[in-house]
Amino acid sequence: MSTPGSVPQRSVCHGCRQVTHIRLEDEDDTAVLRPMTVPGQGSIYHETAPGVMVERVCSYCGESDDPGWMPGFVPPV
Repeated sequence: MSTPGSVPQRSVCHGCRQVTHIRLEDEDDTAVLRPMTVPGQGSIYHETAPGVMVERVCSYCGESDDPGWMPGFVPPV
C-alpha cells in the first residue's frame, strides 16, 4: 500500500534474508550490538548431505523481478 507521490512499500524477503549485528557506541563509549537485517539475493543454501551445500532459488522471491524483496508489508513468521 502506498500514498500518492510516495515510494511503494516492500519488505525484505523472510526466506533469503540474513540477520547480522552492527556494533555502535553510545554517549558513554559503551559498545552496543544492534540487530540488522540484510536483504538476500533471491537464493538460499541448502545442505543436501553432511558438509555439502547447494545454492537454490528462494521459494518466496527467487522468481520475482526484484529478488530479496517482497511487495507490501509482510510481517515475519
